[in-house]
Amino acid sequence: MKLTVEGCRARQQLLQQVLADKGLEAAILAERQYVHYFSGHLCNTLHSAALLIKADGTTVLAAAVGTQADADNLAADEIVEYAPDAHCTLHCRQLDEATKALSAAIPSGAIGSDAHGIAGAVKIGRSAPVDLSPELLHMRRSKHPDEVAAIRDSIHLTSVMYDTAKATIGPGVDEVDVFSEILAATTREAGEFLEFFGNDFQANSGGGKARRRKMNAGELYVLDAGPRLHGYAADNCRSFAVDGSPTDAQMKAWQCIDSVFAVVEPAVKPGIKAVDVYNIADQYFKDAGYAGMIHHLGHGIGLNPHEPPELNPEYDAVFDVGNVITMEPGLYADELRAGIRLEENYLVTETGVEKLTTYPREMV
Repeated sequence: MKLTVEGCRARQQLLQQVLADKGLEAAILAERQYVHYFSGHLCNTLHSAALLIKADGTTVLAAAVGTQADADNLAADEIVEYAPDAHCTLHCRQLDEATKALSAAIPSGAIGSDAHGIAGAVKIGRSAPVDLSPELLHMRRSKHPDEVAAIRDSIHLTSVMYDTAKATIGPGVDEVDVFSEILAATTREAGEFLEFFGNDFQANSGGGKARRRKMNAGELYVLDAGPRLHGYAADNCRSFAVDGSPTDAQMKAWQCIDSVFAVVEPAVKPGIKAVDVYNIADQYFKDAGYAGMIHHLGHGIGLNPHEPPELNPEYDAVFDVGNVITMEPGLYADELRAGIRLEENYLVTETGVEKLTTYPREMV
């Protein structure tokens, strides 16, 4: 699911209100994720793009040659193109060229921007725009329907990752070989290159990148799957017994983690402090005889794998309607070879949460 023109226009209207509140005539956005968020244009990672959104709602997109062909799918009133290369060699002036392409349309009054847009505006001789980064980050907390749909598509890919892992792992199998099979199957399912793929692909470990290491019987394989499709990330985790036969200690810990979801899910509601839900999980594990939570309980997901709100005692986040969050309780000990983490994804609604992930949590 790519972002829709309607969804992008709705986000543009929210930004227009920010501009009005701050007395600004326009905003220049040049960070790739914000150009995408407001226009639907997800530019090549090797290219730059810039988007001008005026207080009156007019939008101009500056992007690499060839973008005009996709105009019907983009929320831009005008598209101006620039050449990102010279004689097929990419150049380092792309941000300058994109911003310069917008210059004729930029109002003479005060403007706002994201970080990259500030740099571009200064290079074309404008005084430094107002930094809108805090407002933009706050806006991203509550997802629109097209964003949730994009996240659902990424979540679908995690099911392919888990199916492939379960069919591939086993004693004597190399972690890199498992990762290669997972990447191949998921790329085929996505039908395109995946820019980001997740964090944890190791056995007998709390997590990390796949290693040239053979798995052993008795170990657990932690797969923290985080593919990003069309600019939006999923992030959920399952843990599998390498030999298909979890030990008694592993099963006891798994049952404790599995059961905590029934306690924390009803606790998430708009207006509730995220740390309060973290504390529920932490106390639940302590009451069961474990050390408690040794890392966050979860976080928001969206354009980035980690976004507000943070379910973490080091932050002061509060849940809002439209948040898409993870909850990822885990227990770790040498006897567990080396730990178990289970992670689900949720949409925060007016009455609680809707679970977006459906893959079984079992270890076999």
